[in-house]
Amino acid sequence: MFSLPWLELSRFKRHTITRLAMIVIIVIPSIYGGLYLASNWNPTEHLDKLQAAIVNEDTGAEKPDSDGEKLNAGQELVDEITPKGEGGFDWQETSQEEADEGLAEGKYFAVLEIPSDFSEMLVSTGGDDPEQAGLKLRTDDAHNFIVGQVAGTILSEIKGGLSETTTAEYVNQVYLGFNDIHSETEKAANGASDLHDGAGQLHDGTGELVDGATKLDKGIGTLHSGLIDLDEGAGELKKGSGDLADGASELKKGTTEAKNGSKKLADGAGQVADGTSELRDTADEATKKAEDVKRKADDVVDGARPKLERAEGDFDDARTTVRGDMDERIKQLQEDYPDDPNVQKLAEDADGLGEDLDSAHKRASDATDEAKSLEDKLTDAVDGVMDKIRTADKKIGQLDDGAQKVATGADDLHSGLIKLDAGAGRLAKGAGDLHDGAVQLKDGTAKAEDGAADLKDGSEQLVDGATELDKGAGKLDDGSGELADGLQKGLEQIPTYDKNDRENRSDVVAVPVDADKVKDNAVDAYGEGLSAFFVSLALWIGGMITYMVLNAIPYRALFSSAPSSRIAWAGYVPGLLFGIAQVAVLYAILTFALDFSAGAWVWTLLFSMLVAACFHSVHQLCVAALGGVGRLVALVLLMLQIASAGGTYPVETAPKIFQVISPFLPMTHAVSGLRTLVAGGDMFIAAQAAVVLLLMTALCLVATIVVCSRKRMVTLTQLHPSLSL
Repeated sequence: MFSLPWLELSRFKRHTITRLAMIVIIVIPSIYGGLYLASNWNPTEHLDKLQAAIVNEDTGAEKPDSDGEKLNAGQELVDEITPKGEGGFDWQETSQEEADEGLAEGKYFAVLEIPSDFSEMLVSTGGDDPEQAGLKLRTDDAHNFIVGQVAGTILSEIKGGLSETTTAEYVNQVYLGFNDIHSETEKAANGASDLHDGAGQLHDGTGELVDGATKLDKGIGTLHSGLIDLDEGAGELKKGSGDLADGASELKKGTTEAKNGSKKLADGAGQVADGTSELRDTADEATKKAEDVKRKADDVVDGARPKLERAEGDFDDARTTVRGDMDERIKQLQEDYPDDPNVQKLAEDADGLGEDLDSAHKRASDATDEAKSLEDKLTDAVDGVMDKIRTADKKIGQLDDGAQKVATGADDLHSGLIKLDAGAGRLAKGAGDLHDGAVQLKDGTAKAEDGAADLKDGSEQLVDGATELDKGAGKLDDGSGELADGLQKGLEQIPTYDKNDRENRSDVVAVPVDADKVKDNAVDAYGEGLSAFFVSLALWIGGMITYMVLNAIPYRALFSSAPSSRIAWAGYVPGLLFGIAQVAVLYAILTFALDFSAGAWVWTLLFSMLVAACFHSVHQLCVAALGGVGRLVALVLLMLQIASAGGTYPVETAPKIFQVISPFLPMTHAVSGLRTLVAGGDMFIAAQAAVVLLLMTALCLVATIVVCSRKRMVTLTQLHPSLSL
């Protein structure tokens, strides 16, 4: 059974190059799979070796409902991710220009731009117009596409962290708002209670308003009737005031004339008063003179009487003297000088003188008597005259006083008439104004009557409105009571939160679902997860290399009597042995070089050998059936399997054609089985894959046997192949 395969293998012992070829066959899959997995073993753990720029242009913003507290979210983000290993990449804060140049030159694999309004947008979540804060991450696919995808994941984590912080802060404000709502609702409940009390008072007031409006309506009806009477009275007043205005005009004319006449009267009275005054002065002067005359007369009388008495006495003394001594002396002289003429003459003269003295004495005596008589008469006359003078003077004084009073009265009369005239003028004007006012009053009363009629209509409407208002106030009373009760109930349902409770609830609401990512059958590294695909790929390439060096079937045996199954077996066993060796070397390298581990080591190795057996059977069939073209077919199959095996992404994400061909290709089942065995999943999947691989292997071996049978017949195509590789 193994003699023919051994014979096939033994030909590789003849030369050193063939021995080296055997080593190459065994090592090539390890080189391919090992190097590829080594380069992609755990790239995400080394992202901190990649430099990325962060450009912070945030200017900060004042937090709402704070005492000037400022949020610098951009700087906080920079401080959070720039420490080594904290933000995925090796973030470095740079200017925009440096970041642009670095990204273009490939120095930076990503540029995170924080806009100037970043903090302002974050704090807007607690305001009336919330807006999303934007971050901009720039990558350059010209340098590395995968890094761009990873950067997107990092940006998502940054956004998630910011969202959690912002949401927590916003929810904190919301819970704080609950406290405010509770406080404000409590005020509203108290206000509603006050409103209910006020509504009750309003209802009482509207009831009184209805009564008052009804009384007002009645009063306005009375007013309307009164205004009708008033309008009639205003008409009469209008007529009377017209008459009064005419009379006042006439009175004005009369008072003007009286004023003018009183002026003349005052002037004449003044003149009379002046005259009586002068007369009084004259009378007083005359009285004084009369008094003087009287005194002089009295003096004359008083002076004349003694004089007359003395003259009488003197005349009596002289007559006595003359009649006595003189007569005796003359008689003596006569007797002495009887003939003397002079004595005679003197006697005659003395006698004549005696007679004269007698006569004079007599006259003096008569005069004295007459003087006494005249004195009484004169005194009586003078006293009578003086009485008359005094009486006249008194009357003149009384006349003067009367004239003065008349003049004063005339002046007062004139002044009064002036005032009366002015008053008459004002009266005339007032009467005119009164008439005009009466006319306006008449118009006004007419309008008032109309207005009262409208007011009456309005008062009726007021009564109706007050009635409706009273009904509405009743409803308001009931509704405000319900509102107060509802607000009180709502107040009891509005929670309040203290600081610790708010912070705890904010954290919970910010992350309401704590989504822990649990991986069943988790692998230790990215490369370990891809190992199923790359091991399968390496074993496929190993199969291709194997049958590039080995013959798919021992062609010399075709011309022997050996059965075709033995010939096919003889070509398959060496390839299988190389495949097993490839598996062993490959896993040895993965284990010791990359710290590869498998969930089920034994089954992984056995399954990998089955994969190698299957792949080698496919390659043997292709090469045996088609020769060099079969290697091209194997290469095409490799391309199809890479696309449809679901090694990196699930085949469901691939186009439909790949999903259709995927179950018919061995690498699909190889990847599926190895992935389960390496990660430690459901062993049924691996068993199912193993069964499929066994069937495919068997089918390929059967087909190879058929090919061997056909190869024993030489055809023109074999003799003259159209293409030889």
